[in-house]
Amino acid sequence: MTYYMRKAQTGSFMHITLLLADQCSAASATLALEMLSAANLFAERAPFEIVVASLDGQAVDAWGGQRLQVMCSAAEVLQTDLILIPGFLFTLKEALPSFPAYGPWLRQQHAQGAVLASMCTAAFLLAETGMLQGLRATTHWAFAEFFRRRYADVVLDDTQILCEENRVITCGGASAAMDLMLHLIRRFGSPELAHTCGKYLLIDNVRTEQSVYAMWSLPKSHGDGEVLRVQHWLEQQFAQPLVIDDVARRFGFGVRNFKRRFKEATGYTPIAYVQTLRLERAKQMLESTRMTLESITYAVGYEDSNSFRRLFQQRVGMLPAAYRKKFLATAG
Repeated sequence: MTYYMRKAQTGSFMHITLLLADQCSAASATLALEMLSAANLFAERAPFEIVVASLDGQAVDAWGGQRLQVMCSAAEVLQTDLILIPGFLFTLKEALPSFPAYGPWLRQQHAQGAVLASMCTAAFLLAETGMLQGLRATTHWAFAEFFRRRYADVVLDDTQILCEENRVITCGGASAAMDLMLHLIRRFGSPELAHTCGKYLLIDNVRTEQSVYAMWSLPKSHGDGEVLRVQHWLEQQFAQPLVIDDVARRFGFGVRNFKRRFKEATGYTPIAYVQTLRLERAKQMLESTRMTLESITYAVGYEDSNSFRRLFQQRVGMLPAAYRKKFLATAG
């Protein structure tokens, strides 16, 4: 029967679907359930309604021989606020052929407003279904090169703990799953609730506090010293009017060679890199100041606040006003 609906229709709960697949990590699934259950326990009013589903509604065989029970099939979840997918750390290649089958339901739910969140190598499931096309993402570092070869249309930054763009969240391997869960509790519950869960579960709060910002940190471990010089300069000058051809010549590059080399090193075109720097600064200002959107628009290098508003929504997944409402109270 179809009985799972979004919070807008059922009350104040945030509806979370834990989507299990054969060969997934039982440890990841258990971690997610226990941390969300802890959040519900510690909150004055439980913020999360959790349903465990599989594609066909049948129990799944996890890595290590454990059989995980589910409550329903994915098709029985009409709408949900968040879909959380455990990883496949030791079974990725065996599980990979089954991933495309999840595409239609994931695309439908995302189109209806759901946030998608993958743990560890579950980023491969999102990529295999096309949900990461053109987006920044991360995954377990040991699988980074395999990921890059297979999904050239995804901007992979495996140096990061968390990445989020357009309501799709990916996280690195191992303990990054805890950062992901605390980030979700902080974002969709409250900062205070995430802090309480972190203390009770003995999870370092520094990583928790940085997770909101670390997901958009820029890649600098590529080893190209000349490109790194340009990156450092752009970080100081991004709010100024910039012409990429002039930047190339300033650092002694030919224009075509500069664009190719910059993209190879960072995963970004120079224009996209500057755009990301500006968006990151705008997010910081929205979180920590009460400046008007027009003032922030000019401060980060744009002239038209309406165009900037559309760009912000496209890249971040919400309008600047909504972002400020969500995060301003957490600043300081």
